[in-house]
Amino acid sequence: MNTAASTRCASKTSLRWERARESARRCIREGAATVFAEEGFERATMRRIATVCGVTKVTLYAHYRDKERLYRSVMDGHLASMPSGALDMHGVADLGDALMRITDGIGRLAADGSCQAFCRALSHSGPASDGYREHWNAMLAPYFRLAEDAFTKASSRPTHAADSEKYLRLLLTEHGLPQGDRPVSGPDATVALFLRAYAAPLPGAREF
Repeated sequence: MNTAASTRCASKTSLRWERARESARRCIREGAATVFAEEGFERATMRRIATVCGVTKVTLYAHYRDKERLYRSVMDGHLASMPSGALDMHGVADLGDALMRITDGIGRLAADGSCQAFCRALSHSGPASDGYREHWNAMLAPYFRLAEDAFTKASSRPTHAADSEKYLRLLLTEHGLPQGDRPVSGPDATVALFLRAYAAPLPGAREF
């Protein structure tokens, strides 16, 4: 076999090996994602992950040196696959319309499989997930800003910030999503929130 043919053969062999390696790593990440979502980072073990993936621990460690690296690979993959937090607020008619668009955006986020797995793993993990909690807070930040802006434009009342925060927390709770680290407002904002968003004021009624 001449040099050129040898080079082509070696290149094809290398390509097949890389494809097989990436396929194995993808299967490992998928199995690990299931374990991390069910048990969190601290409780998950490499033995359990290897069992779910159908590989030996030796094979698992050959691809991922430790649990921390595997966890980061899984969580980074979830983040990369999630839908964007950007919302089209062009032509918003009123507060109800704005809240509906924000609701739809949160709904799409909650329905995404990567988001679901990411949030389950986050909820079941402890301090090891602090960096990813910051990622989640950053992902929620545009929704909080949009809600606050919508309430601010709808009314000059000083309670708009608490109302917008409460609205987002109600949405996140409904979908079972982590609520981020923003300060929690009091429960008195809830009634005012829905009255202001959807109900016409009664004649002579006292404003909340």
